[in-house]
Amino acid sequence: MVLFKWKSCITAITFTTISLIASKSALAVSLYSVIDLGNLTGEPFSYATDINNSGEVAINTLRGSFFYSNGSLQKISPLPGDSQLAVSGINNLGQVVGNSIGKTDSDNNIFIYSGGTTQNTGLKGIPYAINDSGEVVGGTSGGGIFPKLAFPYGAAFLYSNGTTTIINNNLKENYVAYGINNLSQVVGIFGYSNQAFLSDNGIITNLGTFPGDKYSQANDINDSGQVVGSSGLTGVSDTRAFLYSSSKGLQDLGRLRPTDLFSTGLGINNLGQVVGFSGTDNNFFAADGNGLRAFLYSDKTLYDLNDLIAPGSDAGFTLTAASAINNNGQIVGRGAVNGELHAFLLTPTSSVSVAEPTSGFPILSFGAGVILLATFKLKSRSSSAPIEQRS
Repeated sequence: MVLFKWKSCITAITFTTISLIASKSALAVSLYSVIDLGNLTGEPFSYATDINNSGEVAINTLRGSFFYSNGSLQKISPLPGDSQLAVSGINNLGQVVGNSIGKTDSDNNIFIYSGGTTQNTGLKGIPYAINDSGEVVGGTSGGGIFPKLAFPYGAAFLYSNGTTTIINNNLKENYVAYGINNLSQVVGIFGYSNQAFLSDNGIITNLGTFPGDKYSQANDINDSGQVVGSSGLTGVSDTRAFLYSSSKGLQDLGRLRPTDLFSTGLGINNLGQVVGFSGTDNNFFAADGNGLRAFLYSDKTLYDLNDLIAPGSDAGFTLTAASAINNNGQIVGRGAVNGELHAFLLTPTSSVSVAEPTSGFPILSFGAGVILLATFKLKSRSSSAPIEQRS
């Protein structure tokens, strides 16, 4: 499910390479139709953070947050007395988790939205994901249900039915949880060393880094325990997306293009398909796309999602980042269109044969303000700010 962090790289797959005739050198891959969710919000800035298996989507804009279902939007209201909010994750019951902001940026109230109602959990912090049992994970520095307890370096939490468990091995290092699956396995980042972790039934495993790197971050986990994230020398601007499993360890997914400087995996479904972005510039919300491209990793191949849009369905988009993918293959994220940044929803339309790459290169989300509250996951972690992007 979903603060900023982000092997064979394919050459650009153009529609001239798409053939309906299968051959030894072809792979089956879906084409996608595009829905411009930003047009539905009526705002020039929007991004989709998560999607469930019913195709329901959590969306943020500059002026508010929305629940999308079956072609319609429902606006989510802040908690009583609060003025702003951002949403981060959604589960298969249609429950949305988010952050409602009070009079000060440090007043971050975690809520769960369901059936038109916004419920205060009583926990202060930044939530990032919610599973089908309604368990929420994120980061907190105390407050709320911890009125006398503060975590000076930040604590990863697991909230379940009014009970909150702190995941940290110790409180002298900063932990943030970014993802949780339906087995209550949790992933995120911890410590001064900035390493990706997997927490399973109270046992924390350091997932490490690629050889020579010093930084890693885990962003999402599926029900098979596969984890996606990124590893880099310093983080953010030099990372490579990874896929982790207990049997294979960290696998380098690479970067889309030889000129790209970073990539990160943001979401994974139960089929092991990964989405994220790859690029050259870390201005992640530039309305012109700014060198970023959304990717799909499927069947051991990394694809530029822009090359998989069905003819006549691109709506002028440059898909810059994909944040989540459901078990039906639907993908959400953000893209540049007509000088604006819009949330998008991709839906598979067909399976066709696409020529395999002819050349390859190694291919390699507390703050966000109210512009709010980015959604993909970044390194900076301040408990006094709204939802931040995992990148």
